[in-house]
This record gives sequence, C-alpha cells and structure tokens, in this order.
Amino acid sequence: MGMAASQARYIALTARKSNVEYEGQQINQARVALANQSANLFNQMMGMGVPTPPSTTDFTTVQYSFSDGINTEVLSNYYQLGNSDSEYNYVVTTYHNEKVYTGSKKKMNDPQVQATKTNHFTYDPTSTDDNTSMNVAKAWKNTDGTYGIEASDGTTTIFRPVTIKEEDQVKAINKGNGILVDQAAAGNAPSTNGLFKNIAIDGGGTFNADTVNSFKYDGSTFTKVEYDTADASMQGIIDSVIQNPAGNNYYVDENGRVITDDDLKAAETGYGVGGATNPEEPIAIREAQGEGIATGDYYTDGKKFITKTDLDNAVAKYDKYVATGKKEPNEVNYITPSNDPTFSNYSAVGNCTLTELKAADLEDEDVWAELDQIMKDMKGPNGDTKASENFAACFETDENGDLIYKGGIYKFQMGGTTYYTTKNDLDASLGTSIVDNEIDDQQEKLAYYNASYIEKKVEDTQKALLETDGEGRFKTVKFEDDSVVYSLNTQTVTDEDAYNDAMNRYYYENAQYEKMIADINAKTEIIQAQDRTLELRMEQLATEQSALQNEMEAVKKVVDKHVELGFKTFGG
Repeated sequence: MGMAASQARYIALTARKSNVEYEGQQINQARVALANQSANLFNQMMGMGVPTPPSTTDFTTVQYSFSDGINTEVLSNYYQLGNSDSEYNYVVTTYHNEKVYTGSKKKMNDPQVQATKTNHFTYDPTSTDDNTSMNVAKAWKNTDGTYGIEASDGTTTIFRPVTIKEEDQVKAINKGNGILVDQAAAGNAPSTNGLFKNIAIDGGGTFNADTVNSFKYDGSTFTKVEYDTADASMQGIIDSVIQNPAGNNYYVDENGRVITDDDLKAAETGYGVGGATNPEEPIAIREAQGEGIATGDYYTDGKKFITKTDLDNAVAKYDKYVATGKKEPNEVNYITPSNDPTFSNYSAVGNCTLTELKAADLEDEDVWAELDQIMKDMKGPNGDTKASENFAACFETDENGDLIYKGGIYKFQMGGTTYYTTKNDLDASLGTSIVDNEIDDQQEKLAYYNASYIEKKVEDTQKALLETDGEGRFKTVKFEDDSVVYSLNTQTVTDEDAYNDAMNRYYYENAQYEKMIADINAKTEIIQAQDRTLELRMEQLATEQSALQNEMEAVKKVVDKHVELGFKTFGG
C-alpha cells in the first residue's frame, strides 16, 4: 500500500470511528430516557393505593324495636332533647312497613290502540299553514297524466289526480273557499229525492215532524239534530250542505246525508198527519256537492293539493321559457287541509279487548273502590294532573254535589290484572302511528291505571322517654301520644344492601387497580425490550470500535514505515 493510500485509509477509519462514538452517545442518551420512563412508572405504581375489602362490622348497628300489638315498630333515629325532663328526654323516629292501597299510573310503549276513525278535514284559506307557495324551476306533464314540478331548491314533486278516498279533503278545500252551498238555495235540485211514504218510524205509529226523533229511509237511520247544541263534527256535516243552518233542526244519517225539518213538515202538511201513506210526495235529501269537487280538478302528492289549472299554467310558462328564452315569474300554490279526526268504537289495546264501563259497573264496590283510589292518588302530591283531568271528564256533578258517571272509562285485562284507561288517554295515542295501518308504531305512550296493595314505609316522629339498662343500652320507651311503656328488643343488624354496595365498589376499584398494574407492567416490558435492543447495539458498536482501533494502528504503522524509508532514501 502506498503512502497516499495509507493516509486516505487512515482518515476514513478515523471518520468511521467518530461516527461509531457519536452513535454510542445517542444510544446512551436514549437508554437514559428509557430509564427515566421506567422510574416514573415505578413511582406511579408505588403511589397507588391498594383497595381494601369492606368489613361487615362497618355496616352493623344495634337496632331497637318493639311491638304495639299490630305492627313491629323500629327505632330508626333518635336524638336527645337539649332540655330534657322527667317525662321526655329524646325525639324518636319509628317506622313500620305496611301494605297501602294505592292507585298508580303506567305508560305503555306502542299501545296499538284500535278504534273507528272518522276524518274531519278543514281548510282555512287565510292560514299561512294551509297555504304554501313554491317557486317553479321546471314543470312538465307526463304521459301517464301526472305532473312534475321541480322547485328552485332542486326538489322534484310528482302530482297525481286525487283518489275517491281523498275527496273529503277536496270538499274541505272547497268549503273553505265558500264553494259548497245549499243546493236548494242555489236554485239547484237536491242530490237525491225520496218518497215520503217509504219512511219507517222507529217504534211504529204515524209521522209527526215535531215529535219523531228518528226514522229509517233507504237503508239508513236519520236522527234528529238540533244544530245549536250539536257537536262540532255534526255541525260540520250540516255546514257542508246547508247555508246559514243555525237555529234549525235536521235529520242526518250515518252517511252524512241531510233532510231538513222544514222539508219533512212541508211534505207532512201537504197531505195531513199520517201522510206517509201517500205514494206521491217527495222529500229532498241533500249531500255535499258544489263546484270544483270533481276528482280531476285537483292533484296531490299525497299530502298537499294543487289545482289542475295551476299545474297547466306552470307547464305553459315553462314551455314558453324553453321556446323563447324569456323567463316569467312562475309560482304554484299548495293547499293543505288539516284533519281533526274523531274516534269511536274503541275495541282493543294490542291484543287486549277494550270494554267501556257502564254506570251499572260502577255499582260494583270493588270496581268503584279501585277507581276512587286511582282518582284520589292522581290528585295527590305524587299524582298526575293530566290523568286527574282525564278521569274528571268522565263525570259530572249533580245538584247535590254527587258524581254522575257520563262514560269514557275503559278496562282491559293484561297478565291476569284488570287495568283502566280513559277516552282522552286513548285519543292521545290514536293517530300517532307512523305506518299506513295507523295501528302499529303508535308514538304516544298510552297511560293506564290500576290500584293495588303496595308495601310502604310508614314513619312517625314524636317525643319519648327512653330508659337504659345501666349498661348503655335502651330497655324501654314511652311516647307522648301513648300511655303504654314498651319493652325494647335489641338486635344486631347488618345493612346488607349497604355492605353489598361497598363490596361492588371494592370489586370495581380492585379491577381498576389490577388493570393499572397490568398496564404499568406492559409498558415496563416494552421499555425493557427497547433497552435490551439498545444494549445489543452498544455491544456491536464496541466491537466495531475495537476493530477500527486495531486497523488504525496497523495503518499508522504502515504510514510510519513509509515516512522512515523516505527519510533514509533522501537523507542518505
């Protein structure tokens, strides 16, 4: 090896040795950091408290009790009077458990209340809730006769013709717009005519419009109604076909057909009392009719309604825009009739049959006792105001202040127990279903009630004279409201519930402690593994450094030899 090569090799070995020394320093620093982490984990473990299981003695007390001949009374608390005298020296609280007849309210998820639903649609043209505008971005008519409207917000709605089931909603819209009128007053013929002779009087006899309250005609029963005292749903039926109806009497059947009292009197007067035998005289039967009720005049998306005219105008404006490029303001108005349905013929709660209580049912002492207790407790401090109001709606008070049952309380059997509910509670759940059958998935929970004997803790606090046995324990007690001196029974009692709670807390804390110890051990093992890896690397570096040192010494000898030979050659 030449002089230059030896020097270059020596420099390279020196640089490599420096790198090895630097890497060794870095490893030493890393091992110091790992040692600090390990020390911190150890200190953390040393600072942890070891959970201690509870002792039953911590939950054991001396309990005093006595029997008054009816109940076993337990002294739960007592404290000494500040100014005791010969009569009383303590204030003592005692308790006993007894079964108390108690009314309770429960709530049933998805009760699946079943009843007959009668829709009553209304529409207010001035209401912002019943009328909604929509800006039209695009409008078209489909080949199947439906219309499509794309709103400016990008949503698309398809409108189809209304169905027969939806005509009641259209009638409500037209009535709200003042279109439905009395057909006779408008100069139009009634929707149907019937022969006076075909009337069948309930109970038989001759017809007299002033005294007969119901009769049968055309397979239906017409019942006399006084408009001013009729309920809202009945007034709505009459309003739909009669103009200015207030103050008059009407006969209405279950299909909503109306015969005026005046029509019947006119037929009767023309042929005299008993004229029902005459085959000639017609009576006017009115049904809801009017302009715009035809199915094809309204379209719907299933919730809101729009006229065919508005749809055609929207399509025409959009077609004009496509043809000319000139966009006009294009808007359509939705119409939303609201529904206030009434329910009747309540039949079931889930698979439990509902039965309405009659006045005779409340004469049963057991039934009345249970209902009376329910109503009392619903009025009480732990009761429910709404429930109390629902029961109160089922009664009225006569002139003597006595409760008279009007109806509206229902019972059902579930799990062998009789429960009660009210019409208002049933109505609250009805109509809240989110599926088409309107029975499943009712969102409003059903409130239902019963009364039963429930064990309660009955407490009493009063002054007392407690006497001891000379060894620190009480032996007798006499209360200020009782002349009897009672002998006290002494027993050691362990509060099992409190002890079990303490044990559960110990198990939890012990599990947390063991987990933290396991976590610390796992982290320590990782640190130790990292340290072993670094230690192995240090040994490798030491071996490498020793080899480098040996090689450097060999190269240095070569360089020194070359220097020595050079001096001999040129120094002669």
